[in-house]
Amino acid sequence: MLRISMCSLCAVAGLLLGPGILWAAASEDPDWPCIQRKVPEISAGMVWEGPAVEGLEPEWRAEAEVAALAQRIAARSTSVEDGKKAIQALAARQASGKDHKLTLLFAATLAAVNTERNSIIEGIKRYARRQAKLAEKIQLQIEELNGLPHDGSDDQKARRRELQERNLWDTRIYEERERSLSYICEQPVILEQRIFALAREIMMHLD
Repeated sequence: MLRISMCSLCAVAGLLLGPGILWAAASEDPDWPCIQRKVPEISAGMVWEGPAVEGLEPEWRAEAEVAALAQRIAARSTSVEDGKKAIQALAARQASGKDHKLTLLFAATLAAVNTERNSIIEGIKRYARRQAKLAEKIQLQIEELNGLPHDGSDDQKARRRELQERNLWDTRIYEERERSLSYICEQPVILEQRIFALAREIMMHLD
């Protein structure tokens, strides 16, 4: 019986030394596993060249139409194209004060996007912590397996079989989660692209 499968050895080497772990170690945030740079918050200046939006939160929150529309177009369930159409419709309905209304819409949309991004980022960090704990567990299994003799007692042989089964299962779970990581890490970037596109559309309708 092999001490441990080559698959498990390769997997644990990957999970302990792979790109995600190395990136996290080099990052300012040790819980950040993504290759993409962590941007905690999108500032207005990153995507907006219109009027200042500082201090507008009380005003846009009081505008029910603006607040509701911002939530709708910020949501990933709404396509960017549909979001642009909604912006166009709002702009067309304004007889006066259009620029201010659109500025409120941008401020509200940016706040909604940042709230969702922050939730996603915190979820990614929790995901990474779970992966790190699982990696440590797998490493301990391997170390214990390597310490058990091939021709040990019946109890040692039983323990060996148990550890091998656990190691195979835990390694499989780790690898499945790791394959999902690239998709998960793209979500904050997708939201950055969304707010950029929506901000461009809003600015197109400013006088």
